[in-house]
Amino acid sequence: MVRARHGAVRVPGAAAPYDTAHYRLFHPATYGATDAERLTGQLPPDPSRAPWPVAIVLPGINVGPEGTRWLAERLAGAGVATLAYTFVGEVMSGVVGITPGLDLGALGPTTYATRPSATALGPLLDALRAEQATGPCAGLLDLEHLVLIGHSAGGTVALENAHPDWFPGVCAAVTYAAHTMPVAALGHPPGAVLALHPDVPVMLMAGARDGIIARSRDRYGAAIPAAEHDPIRRTFDEGIVGDRGTAGGQGVVGGGGRCGSYLVVFEHGTHQSFLHPTDTTTARGFLDEPSTADPAIRQAIGDLTVAFIDRVAGRTADDAALREALGHSEVGEWRQR
Repeated sequence: MVRARHGAVRVPGAAAPYDTAHYRLFHPATYGATDAERLTGQLPPDPSRAPWPVAIVLPGINVGPEGTRWLAERLAGAGVATLAYTFVGEVMSGVVGITPGLDLGALGPTTYATRPSATALGPLLDALRAEQATGPCAGLLDLEHLVLIGHSAGGTVALENAHPDWFPGVCAAVTYAAHTMPVAALGHPPGAVLALHPDVPVMLMAGARDGIIARSRDRYGAAIPAAEHDPIRRTFDEGIVGDRGTAGGQGVVGGGGRCGSYLVVFEHGTHQSFLHPTDTTTARGFLDEPSTADPAIRQAIGDLTVAFIDRVAGRTADDAALREALGHSEVGEWRQR
């Protein structure tokens, strides 16, 4: 059984009233049919698989957490406590919407990798530490194994902030439809790819029919032909580094020891295949391609995410479960580094 706790945190530097992120912490629970449970709806955590690794789901621009609740429930049911949040603030100058929390000043050519760009992540980690210290989930969270999960822009923020020196305990990132090619307005050379932390394994998932990424290539400062615009593969090939300041290293190697990094492409996947339900009233879903395979793709995403977290959190000793999940019929391509 899965239940969720509610909470809120202030985000330093954000101006009121757009200075509060609201979260839900999904966790395994048990129902004992007591009067207190019946009357309050408060069910105690199920500690049978504790301590639980913790996933934090970073939202895309104008994508509410209801679209990823399916994944939060899937992870919590597998013994991975999962925090999902919504933060309404300025997504660009003068425009208010749902944001993962982003300091654009930390992403320039001279500032990238010198400080975090994820403004909500620190306060949310403080909230997790408070949940670990007191309350129903006290002592049940494995804060040494934190995994950042993100969709679209939220995935980019996850990749660029999966940095254990900034956020102790962060050990991996899982993303869908996300990359680290910076928009031209940030001042990087056209077509640049920003490097990831060299010690943090990642799983980059993508849809081969992603209409939103395909229709956004003019953001990156160069006349990139449609056939060559592939920022997710380029992030995997060039962003996984041996030195965070340069791209093109060989990355890490999986197998019986340390977990490797993975690229997974779903043959019929679109930008929104990660979301259920989708919201047609906001964001840019009208640019996406149609897909009839989304339920199967989400099943594969859930299986892969659970297997990857189990691996990086040390709950499995090898890649066997990952290899089984990679055999899903919707996986059109996968690679490991």
